[in-house]
Amino acid sequence: MQLRFIKDLAIALIVVILFAMVVRLVALQRSWNSIPEKSIHTKESVSDTLLNKIKSIENSIQDRKMFVFGSNRDPLKQGNIIKDKVDRDKEFEDMVKNTFRLATTASDEYGNKIAYIEFRGTLHEARIGQVVEGRKILDIQDKSVRYSYNGVVSTTELSPRPAKPAEEVRGSAGTSGNW
Repeated sequence: MQLRFIKDLAIALIVVILFAMVVRLVALQRSWNSIPEKSIHTKESVSDTLLNKIKSIENSIQDRKMFVFGSNRDPLKQGNIIKDKVDRDKEFEDMVKNTFRLATTASDEYGNKIAYIEFRGTLHEARIGQVVEGRKILDIQDKSVRYSYNGVVSTTELSPRPAKPAEEVRGSAGTSGNW
């Protein structure tokens, strides 16, 4: 029986708190509506020089918003100049991912040649005449594949995944390298 009274008390408290919040919100809304859009002291609060500086900064910001860069790289990004280990690793991963690489060749039970091509992180099974990522397979040899892409005929040889380049050791004995 007492549990029912506690539940009723909790619900009543929640309703009272919500009602108080609504009353407070309405009071705040009325006080906000009483504030005029333009104050009579607007011109007095900011000097002419400061107002001109603010307007020039606003105009500069608007000009920068409208400016179109001719390059897809951000000229202010430091990574364009200095590349750390993370940048070099990402660049290497992107290069490997976007390489159209012949992983292996095989023959099925009927003697038809099959090429397994790695591109963009997936291994594609291709036969002569099929199209893989926009490249039409023209011929499959034991260690190479000839394909046509945008009207240009190319050949890719069987090759392992490129090895990650060794890290350069920077700095010398007696110096910290922090210049």
